[in-house]
Amino acid sequence: MKKANKEHEIDLRSWLFKFRSRWYLFAGFTLLALAVAYVYVKSSERIYAFHSTLLLGDQQTGSKKAQELLELLHVQDKGIKVEDEIGLLKSADMIKSALQRLDFSTSYYKVPDHWLNSGFDLIKQEQFETTPYIVELDTSGIQLVDVPFEVKVLNDKEYELTVEGENVPRYNFNRHEVLGYVPYISFTKVLKFGEPYTDENISFTLRRNKKGAGEPPAKKHYFVLNSLESQVGQRLATLNIDPIERDSRVLELSTKGTIPDKEMLFLNTLMDVYVARDLEEKNTNGRKTLEFIDSQIATLTDSLKQSKQALSSFRSANRISNIDAQANSTYERLSQLEIDKAKLSTDRQYYAAILEEIENNQGFTEAVSPAVAGVQNPILANLFLELSDLNKQKAGYKTSATQINPMLKEVDGKIASIRSAIIANLKNLISSADIAIRETEKRITTLETTLAKQPEHERRLADLKGQADFIDKKYEFLQEKRAEAAISLATNTTDKKIVDRASFWGNGPVNVKPNMIYLLALLLGLAIPAGLIVLIDNVDNTIQGKNDISSITNIPFLGVIAHGSKSDKLAVKTNPKSAIAESFRSIRINLQYLLSSTNFKVVGITSSISGEGKTFCSVNLSHEFALSGKRTILIESDMRKPTFGKYFNVSSEVGLSTYLNQDMIADEVIQKTDIENLDIIPCGPIPENAIHLLELPRMNKLIEELRGKYDFIVIDTPPIGYVSEFFVLMKHMDTNIYVVKHKYTNKELLNQVNELYAAKKIKNIHIIINDLNFDKTYEYGYKRKASYYYV
Repeated sequence: MKKANKEHEIDLRSWLFKFRSRWYLFAGFTLLALAVAYVYVKSSERIYAFHSTLLLGDQQTGSKKAQELLELLHVQDKGIKVEDEIGLLKSADMIKSALQRLDFSTSYYKVPDHWLNSGFDLIKQEQFETTPYIVELDTSGIQLVDVPFEVKVLNDKEYELTVEGENVPRYNFNRHEVLGYVPYISFTKVLKFGEPYTDENISFTLRRNKKGAGEPPAKKHYFVLNSLESQVGQRLATLNIDPIERDSRVLELSTKGTIPDKEMLFLNTLMDVYVARDLEEKNTNGRKTLEFIDSQIATLTDSLKQSKQALSSFRSANRISNIDAQANSTYERLSQLEIDKAKLSTDRQYYAAILEEIENNQGFTEAVSPAVAGVQNPILANLFLELSDLNKQKAGYKTSATQINPMLKEVDGKIASIRSAIIANLKNLISSADIAIRETEKRITTLETTLAKQPEHERRLADLKGQADFIDKKYEFLQEKRAEAAISLATNTTDKKIVDRASFWGNGPVNVKPNMIYLLALLLGLAIPAGLIVLIDNVDNTIQGKNDISSITNIPFLGVIAHGSKSDKLAVKTNPKSAIAESFRSIRINLQYLLSSTNFKVVGITSSISGEGKTFCSVNLSHEFALSGKRTILIESDMRKPTFGKYFNVSSEVGLSTYLNQDMIADEVIQKTDIENLDIIPCGPIPENAIHLLELPRMNKLIEELRGKYDFIVIDTPPIGYVSEFFVLMKHMDTNIYVVKHKYTNKELLNQVNELYAAKKIKNIHIIINDLNFDKTYEYGYKRKASYYYV
C-alpha cells in the first residue's frame, strides 16, 4: 500500500536533477525561441486598435409628424432594434458606400533596408500618405488587381515598373466586376512620372509625391490595386460593433489596422455615411408622406363635390316629405295579416294531424281520437258524432251477437263509409287552408314592399348626408396635416448622432508587445525541453535506478556497477582503484554480509536478455573473490553464445561441453588464468543439445567436486528470457544474482523473475544494476563528488 502511494508522488529533486543534467537542451531551445521571437517582433507589422461611439437616438425613425400621421392612419409603427442597426452598419452595402467615398483602391508598401530583408522580404510596411509616388487610376479602363507592382525610382522623371503574377484578375472599377483572368504576366518597363500608361490590362499614371520626399530609402517599393469586394471583405473581417452596455443604444465601433490615419478615416466615413443615409431615409419618408396627403386631398375634392350633388339629386327625384303617419297605418295592417296567417297555419297543422291519425290508426273506427275534440268545422264535427254513435251500436251488438250477425255487418259498413267521408273532408280543409295561407302571404309581401320603400329613402338620405359630412371633415383634417408635414419636412433632422470620432484605443500595438513576446519565448524555450524530457522519461520503460527496482519487484537489491569504458572489460584487474572496481568490491562485501549465516559457495549470475552485462559481472565478481584471497572458479554455462574468449586467453577445444559429453575428469577442463586464485571452465565446443548436457548427472558431480576444491564457484548462466538452462542449473546454486542494465533493461522483463520469486522457486536471489552512470541519475548523484577517490 505504501509502495502504491509512492508511485503517485512527484520527486521534485529528481526532476530538477534530470533537467539540470540536460541543461544544453534548455540553452538551445531558449536561444532558438528568443531568436524566433526577435524575428517575429521585427518582421510583424504593427497593428493598432481604434474605436468610436455612435448614438442611435430614440425609438422612432423618420419625421415625427409623419409618424403621428401614420399612427392616426393606423399604420404599424416600427421602432429601432439595436441588433438591426448593428447589422445595417456592418452590411456590405454600408461599407461599400463608405469605401466609395474614400480612395483606398490602391495600397502602398515598402520593404525597409534591414538585415532581416537581406535574403527574404520579411519586414513589410504599408504606407498611406508618405509614399514617394501616387497612383492615379483610369477607372474607365481595365486594371489588374491583387498583384504587386514594384516601382523603382530611377530619378525625378523616370521609374522602373515590374509586375509578375499568375491567374491575375482583370477588374473594371466603374462596374466593380471581374472581367476575366490573365494566366501569366511578367514585364519590366521604364516609364516617366506624370505620363499615363495604358495597355490591355492596366491604365494608370504615377506622379511624384512631395509628402514622401523626406522618407528614408527603402529596399523596395510596390503597390497593389484592390477590388471593391476585397476591400469590403477586409473591413468586415476587422470591424466590430457592439453596444457599450446591454439594452444600450450607444454603439461602439472598433477596428484594427496598420495605418492609424487610414483606419480612423474609414471609421469616421462609415459613421458619416450611416448618419447621412438615415437623414436621407427620413426625408424620403417625409416626401412620401406629403405626396400621400396630396393624393388623398385630390381624391377627396372630387368625392366631396360628388356627394353633395348626389344628396340634392336624391331629394328632387323622390320628393321626400313626412312619411311617419303612412308608416304607422301600414304597420297595423301588416300585423293583422301576420295574425291571420298564424291562425290558418295552426288549423292546417291540426287537420293534417287528425288525417294522419285516421290513416295510420286502425282502431280509430272503434273509438273517436281525443285530438278531434277541438274541431270547429260543423260538417266534420257531425261526421265524428255519427261515427261515435255507430261505434257505440257496434259495441252493443258485440255483447250478444256473433261476427256473422247481419246487423253487425251493417254497422261496420256504415262506419267505413263515414270514415271515408271524414278523410275526404279533412283533405278538402287542408287544401282550403293552403290556398288561404298563400293569399295571406301575398298580401303581407305587398305591404312589406310598400313599407320598405319609406325607410330606404330615409336611410339613403341619411347615408348621403353622413358621407358628405365625413368627406368634408376628412378634407379639413388632411389640409391641416399637410401643413404640418410640409413644416416637418423642411425642418427634418436625423436621430443618429456621432458621440466620439475615431481615435486610438490602447497605448500601442495590439499584436506585437515585445516584452510579452520575449517572455513567452523564454517560457516556451524552457517548457519545450522540459516537456520533451518528461515525455521521454514517461515513454522510456527501462530501468532508471534503484527506485524503479523497488517499485516493480520485492527482490532484495544488492548494489550497482558503475558506468565505464567498453574496452575496460577486466576493470577489477586493470584499474583496481576505479569506480567499477569499487562497485564490485561493494557487491562482494554486501553478498558476504547478507549470506554470512549460510555456507554459500555457488553463485549463479543471470539476466533477462543478452547485452545486460551478466558475463562482465561474472568475470569481474569472480576476480574480486580471487583478490580477496578466496580460491574461485568461474564456469561458463552459456554454451549457446560463449563470450569468455573476450576476457581470457583460453582454449575452446575443451570445456564444460566436453566434460559433460565425454569421459573426462574435472582437472582436464579447468584452465588457469593469469589472475591468482582464479580458474575458469569455458564452455568448450558449442554442442547441439546444451540443455540436455546440463541435465546429466555429471553436472551435479562436477559441482560437488568443485565445492571441495574452491571457496567460491561462480556460474555464468544463460539469460532467463531466452532459454531454459538457468532453471536446470538453479538447483546447484546457493545464491543468485540477477543483472539489469541501466537504461537498457525493460521493466516488463522483470515480470518472469517476479513470478518465480513470488512462487518461491528461486532462493537467495538479489538484483544488481549494471553500467549505471552516476552523472545521469539523481539517486547516485552524490557519488560524483567522490570521484577523487577513484583513479
